[in-house]
Amino acid sequence: MKSQSSSYTSSSKGSDDNSDIKKLFFDFVAIWPVVLLLVVAFLGVAYYINQTTTPAYQVQATIVIKQDKNAASKELFESIGLKTTSDNMENEISIMRSFTLAYNTLKQLDFNVEYYREGVWRKVEIYNSLPYKLEVDWNHPQLIEGEFYVDFVNPHEFKISFKKSAFALYNPASPDQKSGALVPKELKGKFRLNSWIEGKNYRFRMIKAENPGAKLQNFSFKLRSNYNLAVSYSRALKVEPQKKESTILALSLESSMVEKGKKYLNKIIEAYQDRELINKNRTATNTAEFINIQLKSIQDSLMYFEDQLQRYRSDNQSFDVGAQSNLALTRLASLEDEKSKISLKLKYYQNVLGYLQKEEINQLTVPSSVGIEETVLDQLINELINIQNDRLRLNQFLSDDNRTLKDLNFRYTTVLNTLKESIRRAYETSKLSYNDVEKRIANMSGDLNRMPKVERNLLSIKRQFSISENIYTYLLQKRDEAEISRASNIPSSEVLDLARPMGGMITPKPLRNYSVAFSLALILPLLFLFIRNIFDNKIYDSKLLEQKLKVPLVGSIGRSRKNVNNIVFEQPKSFVSENFRNIRASVPFLHSGDSSLVIAFTSSVSGEGKTFCSINTAAIYALGGKKTLLVGLDLRRPKIANDFNLINDRGVSNYLSKPCDLGRIIKESGRENLDILLSGPVPPNPAELIGSANFSAMMQELRMHYDVIILDCPPSGLVSETIDIFGESDLTFFIFRHQFSDWDAVDNINDLVEKGLIKKTYAIYNDLKLSIDYGYGYGYIYGDEENKPSLVRRLKEKIPFVS
Repeated sequence: MKSQSSSYTSSSKGSDDNSDIKKLFFDFVAIWPVVLLLVVAFLGVAYYINQTTTPAYQVQATIVIKQDKNAASKELFESIGLKTTSDNMENEISIMRSFTLAYNTLKQLDFNVEYYREGVWRKVEIYNSLPYKLEVDWNHPQLIEGEFYVDFVNPHEFKISFKKSAFALYNPASPDQKSGALVPKELKGKFRLNSWIEGKNYRFRMIKAENPGAKLQNFSFKLRSNYNLAVSYSRALKVEPQKKESTILALSLESSMVEKGKKYLNKIIEAYQDRELINKNRTATNTAEFINIQLKSIQDSLMYFEDQLQRYRSDNQSFDVGAQSNLALTRLASLEDEKSKISLKLKYYQNVLGYLQKEEINQLTVPSSVGIEETVLDQLINELINIQNDRLRLNQFLSDDNRTLKDLNFRYTTVLNTLKESIRRAYETSKLSYNDVEKRIANMSGDLNRMPKVERNLLSIKRQFSISENIYTYLLQKRDEAEISRASNIPSSEVLDLARPMGGMITPKPLRNYSVAFSLALILPLLFLFIRNIFDNKIYDSKLLEQKLKVPLVGSIGRSRKNVNNIVFEQPKSFVSENFRNIRASVPFLHSGDSSLVIAFTSSVSGEGKTFCSINTAAIYALGGKKTLLVGLDLRRPKIANDFNLINDRGVSNYLSKPCDLGRIIKESGRENLDILLSGPVPPNPAELIGSANFSAMMQELRMHYDVIILDCPPSGLVSETIDIFGESDLTFFIFRHQFSDWDAVDNINDLVEKGLIKKTYAIYNDLKLSIDYGYGYGYIYGDEENKPSLVRRLKEKIPFVS
């Protein structure tokens, strides 16, 4: 039976979605004071949030990354499915968002000190608007992240104090670490401008700022280390392509200070481009250093041979040689020049091989920068340097398992091995050329040896001087070319838009906060009512009740504001009294007998109003001139006596225990045409007494003396004797109470009907709240002022879907 009840309840409640919506709506309207209070409270919270939240603005700058299309091995690597680093925008994005770049940027800014002033609702950060600024010695331990309060005694003196604020200790020896610190309540004494304020964990001074329009005011400040700032800014910076596959990057930052946000974005772009230029200029710098080393040795030789030539001519009175000697000298000088260039090549190849063996890639120079025409080597070295630069950059923030880094390492190994092999072959080729030139020089020197000694010596000195001079001039030219190359390098990125604010405030958004607050004030009560209704098994809709009952619903009884059961006698013109008249008018259509009428009132559980309905139905018949008897048959919990100021000393239990004269136990109610037969003292066996033959005999006798007999029965769902009573009644009214009775009560009466235990049974919907009637509406006022329609009542009459 219980399982049937549960399933039936579920189907009953879920079968009329419209009723659930109406119930939710009217429940919501019924608690409008609570809703109004929530609206005011939530709007107040939203106002507080809007006033106390630090505003945040979005600052944005855009740059374009120019793609390098001249890498020698680009096509090779793309053919095997590897994307070149120059086309990988994600790498550039990661570099811009790296901690290292943020740290290098912040070292060039003045963000270490944050200044605040007291506002009405919150502290307000100020920037470059004070007449003074703080100079901090960051080579000294400092108290960071806590708040210092500056109170000016006069324009030249001030005091410093601390309030409840957590400080951390910054140690310049380990800037990436911080520890807790104890601070005094204030720094004792007064301090003057430009004087260092120094202690164990702090050292700073206040100096006059270049801001003549600023007014003197008290303020507070916080010290922030570049390391902690870099962590915050690197996380806050967003770098995204403007469009898919686009090389235009948008850098955006949320900041409470627009000026600081703009300054940071512009500076980080500058730091990014400077870093790129340093990498690009490394080759030209290495070339210049290599040439300078060679020039130093050549310069010493040049000066030595110049002095020797001058002394030799002076000592031997010889200033010139013959035409044949000059021709031989010219040929020999040409061979020596060629030998020097080959020697320079060999030195270059040896240096490059040494760097490659040690993997000191950043020390490499391209052959063309020192006058060696090797196009393939130029391309390979440039490619290797670019790959190594990318590896160094990405190693700072990517793990070894990253796919991009693995691709770069593969490309690096491939180009490195190719370059080593090419250098070895070039070295061997140059070595052969060097040996050939040496042989030719030896042959030419043999011819010169046959000249006179003085002339031969002069030619030798002039030859050495000429060789040194040519090489020196050549190296100077190449150094100038390297310097020009370094000066002409430009970044591969270009600024499109400098940093600027985008739109208004990001947070807080007052309109959005007020909208959310107002919505929550409405949604939360609705959600509460919705959840409550889901788990609420009470009957709330008379129409839905009528659909689920297997017996007719003959009427509804409204709720009375009077806390009395005999409302018909107290207020005969009230709306509730009219409800009972309607039920009385329905009875002739339900029972057509001419003899006395016996009506039984029962319910599933106690408290549903069967006694209330019994008393007032009896009163209605009595007022109508019918000789009426109200019988209390609830032998377990008698209730009627108190409503008529009677003593329950004798009654039904006395008669059923020992039949006697009914006239002795029937009492007058004090009202015309209405008598009362109380239940009497509570017996030990009420079920047996009701089921005895004495009960039938009593009912037969009462029918002979009264026109209408109203039986106030015990709950049928709790006791068994009610079934015996139904056999003596002509009509049975089953009472359901609004928002009190469970849907299980519907199962109870339907089960009794199906089993044939009750006949001529009808339902009454009791205690219907006129202001929250989900089934039937009342369109007129009847009787007393207390039953005037409420606001909800009037709303219902104007809503078309409420019948």
